[in-house]
Amino acid sequence: MKVLETPRLRLRARTLEDLDAIVAMDADEEVRRYIGGPLDPITHGADVRRRIVDGRPAPYFAWAIEWKARPGFLGQCALNASHLSDVTEISWRLTRMAWEQGIATEAATAVFRHALHDLEVGPVVAMIHPDNRGSVRVAEKIGLRQHGETQFKGVRQLVFRTSERLD
Repeated sequence: MKVLETPRLRLRARTLEDLDAIVAMDADEEVRRYIGGPLDPITHGADVRRRIVDGRPAPYFAWAIEWKARPGFLGQCALNASHLSDVTEISWRLTRMAWEQGIATEAATAVFRHALHDLEVGPVVAMIHPDNRGSVRVAEKIGLRQHGETQFKGVRQLVFRTSERLD
């Protein structure tokens, strides 16, 4: 898994040192407001620990996001298998202290470009709850366009996608 860098950020493999921060982020009701609510820390912690130790199959990587100048978990960005056919899903999630600083857009842009140019996956989609205006803006800024809707775990999601690989 490649370390990705932007002018301000480093995206690296998640480690066990990130475990507590990931579990805390995913137990935060506001962070998970549009994605099913907070997760049980014990069950989720065991799942995250397993995924960190065992890794994820290529190209479905998950990157921890941190400032280049100072380590410390800000959130994560990932490529995931999708319930939609023939696409790869991109996702991002940040701790509350990292909101509204352009971090999600910067990190998602790096992962999106890496997915299309280096990993050669495509099309790429993001599934976003219609009320999640922040994530809708991130999707639009990285070049995804709304392309229909889907249901995921019984919740309406807007589908943002590329229609083809970028050159």
